[in-house]
Amino acid sequence: MIQTWNERAHAAVKGKTGTLIIWSFVCSIVLEVGLMMDPYYFGFEYDSLALTLISLAGLILYAGLLPVIIGYNWLMLETVRGKSSSLRDVFTPFRHRYGKHLLAGLLVMFFQVLWSLLLLVPGIVKYFSYAFTFFILRDEPDLSITEAITKSRMLMRGRKWEAFKLILSFIPLFLVGLTFFISIESVILGSLIYLVAIAFIRPFIVSRFAVMYEDTRREYDEQWNRSA
Repeated sequence: MIQTWNERAHAAVKGKTGTLIIWSFVCSIVLEVGLMMDPYYFGFEYDSLALTLISLAGLILYAGLLPVIIGYNWLMLETVRGKSSSLRDVFTPFRHRYGKHLLAGLLVMFFQVLWSLLLLVPGIVKYFSYAFTFFILRDEPDLSITEAITKSRMLMRGRKWEAFKLILSFIPLFLVGLTFFISIESVILGSLIYLVAIAFIRPFIVSRFAVMYEDTRREYDEQWNRSA
C-alpha cells in the first residue's frame, strides 16, 4: 500500500513539481512575514516596550496568516484528484470562513506543540493523528473544527505507522533544515535554510497524505454504509 500511495502521489504531481514547490515557497514566505517583524530576528534584544510590542504584533500576524497552510493542503488535495489549480486557491481559506480556518490552524498547531512539550514521541503521534484535519474541513465545511480533528484521529487510527513510512524519505531533509536553524548563530540564515527545506518537502508530504486520505476516507464511507 505504501508503494502504491507513493506512486499515485508521484503521478499526481508529475509535470507540476516545480510549480508546486514555488507555491510552497510562497506559503512559507507569507508566514515568515510575521516572524520577520520580531526584533530578535535581526539580532536585537527585547530592551524596550516598543520592541516587545513589535514582536507581539509579528506573532499575531504570523498566527493570522496560518490559513495559508490550509489553503495549500486544499490545493494539493485538488491536485491529487486530478483537478486544475492555481496559486490563488492557496488563499481560499482567507476568503471563505476565515475565522473558522484561522482557529483550525491555531488549534491544530496548539495541540501538536502541547503534546510535543510533554514528550517527543506523543508529539509525533499527534502530528499524524491530525494530518487529515484540513482535508476534512475542505470536504465537510459544515463540520466544527473539533469534529474535523476527531474524524482525522478516527481515520488515522491504526494507520499512523503507515503514515510515518509514507513520508520517511523526507524526514532527513527536514532534520537538516532544523539542525541549521538551531545551530547557526545568524537567525536570518538559519531561518532561510529551514524555510527552504520545509518549502521543498511540503508538496511531496502533503500529496502523499492526500492520497492516503482519499483511500482511507473511501474505506470509512464504505464501512459506514455497510453498517447503516
